[in-house]
Amino acid sequence: RDHETGKIILREAYDTVASWRRKDPIEVGSGITVIGHDPYWAEKISDAEFRSDSEKLLARGYVIDRKEQLANFRAFEQVFGPDGIRCGKKRLSVGEGCVGCCFEIDKEFCHMCGAYPAWRKKKQTNNTDGAAK
Repeated sequence: RDHETGKIILREAYDTVASWRRKDPIEVGSGITVIGHDPYWAEKISDAEFRSDSEKLLARGYVIDRKEQLANFRAFEQVFGPDGIRCGKKRLSVGEGCVGCCFEIDKEFCHMCGAYPAWRKKKQTNNTDGAAK
């Protein structure tokens, strides 16, 4: 074979034409790679609008680094209200919770914004004698 296939044992066990297709990431097969790139969004969100909105959202605790992400965030707030008040997850103060959205997290991956790792680094505090904890 002239391409990577992966999961060789399963492919040999269930040997069909489809068993030996090229190994592609799921986003390639789903078509998301086409709309996931900024050229798709260039007509929908201007660079100036993106910069302005992403700066305003950063002040609210949201890290928006792509136009696609901004479009998705806008849809999220249309459905769930400002800061997702109707989404059923707890949003914490700016600087707390997930590094990308400030929602409460219990795992290393944030299911709200997709941040990984989503944990914030613990702030180092000092003992009363000045030594770091």
